[in-house]
Amino acid sequence: MEIINLNVSTRSKEDNVKSLRKQGLIPAVIYGRNIGSLMVLLNYKDFIKTFTNHSISSFINIASKEDRVNGKTAVIKEIQKDSVTDNIIHIDFHEVSMDEKIEIEATIHFIGKPEGVKLGGILEPLMRHIAIKGYPKDIIDTINIDVSSLKIGDIIHVKDLKLGEGIEIMADEDAPIVTVAEPVVEEVVAQPEVQEEALSQAQQTQPKA
Repeated sequence: MEIINLNVSTRSKEDNVKSLRKQGLIPAVIYGRNIGSLMVLLNYKDFIKTFTNHSISSFINIASKEDRVNGKTAVIKEIQKDSVTDNIIHIDFHEVSMDEKIEIEATIHFIGKPEGVKLGGILEPLMRHIAIKGYPKDIIDTINIDVSSLKIGDIIHVKDLKLGEGIEIMADEDAPIVTVAEPVVEEVVAQPEVQEEALSQAQQTQPKA
């Protein structure tokens, strides 16, 4: 998995987080066995620019004037957003140790056009991300699934994934990931004038009392 660089600066408990956000900064915390917890700040625009071109699950090389975290490797554990604006308001980072397993949310990417879709079926992804666990050297942030052979009604389950012995999938093995559904058939509803004409004809054919 790729490693990207991210600059952070430290902050204190006394800092007003609302004021920091107005200045274009994101309050964050880095957690780790060796560093405990450290409150830091990130530049909002720089963060968005970086992760526009990189996976949010990427390993991050921390660059800081704070010796406790400078040069450390971390991953994003949680991103909190404002419920109204959808702006990022807080981020949790976790330090990564190369000799300890980590758990991340890997992105699922579907490859190919299913046979069933060519016949009118509809590809229905049931998962977009899946939690996996492994040592940093083995972990991946994207899982590619070839769906080109799927026919209408076929389903790919978690147990069908082959990610290698070094990666553990943290999901029910029987959980469905993607399927090809039958095409939707629209019900034809008779127009009002057609219905009235049919009723009139039926009345005319009825025997008179």
